[in-house]
Amino acid sequence: MDHIPRLSEAVYVGMCREVGTPSEVRIRRDVVDTGEEVCRPVNILRGVQIMRSGSDREGFRLKTSDIDEMFWSQDHKVICDLSQISLYRIPQHTVILMEWEDLPPGFTRLKLLTDSYDADVISSCVNRNGEQYISSELFREAFTEFNRSRAPAFQSCVQHGPCASFVFGTQEVDSAFCLGSDHWPTLAAPWIERCRQKLWPSDDVLDDIVRSGSHVVPIGSEHNNGDEWRISFSQAEQKLVYSMNHVQFLCYGLLKIFLKEVINNPILCSYFMKTILFWVIQEDASLTWTPGYLLSNFWRCFKLLIFWIQRAECPNFFIPQNNMFRVKVTGAAQSLLFDQVHNLYC
Repeated sequence: MDHIPRLSEAVYVGMCREVGTPSEVRIRRDVVDTGEEVCRPVNILRGVQIMRSGSDREGFRLKTSDIDEMFWSQDHKVICDLSQISLYRIPQHTVILMEWEDLPPGFTRLKLLTDSYDADVISSCVNRNGEQYISSELFREAFTEFNRSRAPAFQSCVQHGPCASFVFGTQEVDSAFCLGSDHWPTLAAPWIERCRQKLWPSDDVLDDIVRSGSHVVPIGSEHNNGDEWRISFSQAEQKLVYSMNHVQFLCYGLLKIFLKEVINNPILCSYFMKTILFWVIQEDASLTWTPGYLLSNFWRCFKLLIFWIQRAECPNFFIPQNNMFRVKVTGAAQSLLFDQVHNLYC
């Protein structure tokens, strides 16, 4: 098998041309990061924070890359525990409590603990046993309408998952108005200990991730009644991707290209590929991430994908109890998808 390292190194060179060299990827990230830093003071004065996410933020410039953005109100604070309410100034801050009892893992309800002065939040509230909860469905609709009113170019804006989706120039933009939390979700607390045991990511990256908190986006699990929100780790994922070496990043790019150009099945999305790579990096510290091992590590990721499809189970990296295949990869669709990827394997 001596030809495999040489072939792998050749693929590495080709992927650098397709995806970018280490310097090119670093420059792309620096441009986005600098743009955010420059705009942050102005956005804070407007009462919002804005974060680019997705492939564009990670450093890709693939033909299929779109732009993903997350917006959240500066003065609306989501907490995970009632004891955290003392950290905020009321009425300057609107405090919202996560509740996840009797909900699928990875999802939460949001209970309004203090008054809100945001018209979209107020109009999105529903009464539940005498308490005010923010409906993800109403919140999403309000933000979509707000986007349509911003400019004529946005009037074609439509709902796409938790986002308002529209075309700007030649690119598709997914814009998600969400709510931010300065706290790491209690549901994901075991992830911290797992990272320390597995030694990935490094302690510095892990501490930065936990300090940065998380978000909740207005989308629920399948067949919910419209008041569930999904806990989002987009900021943590971006930091994990930034912490990868270039071979790991190119393996991620190879998985994305393979998904789009070879598998080409709408059931699967690139988020599953990223999740697979996170698990492979963390679970097997013996893997060598150098150009000569790019293909063997890609192969390991592909075999894990097949295994997950066979089991109809894709554990979320931060909350493994959240099986992201629970609704999408079932029944006849699962069988057809497994046959497809197994044939590719053969």
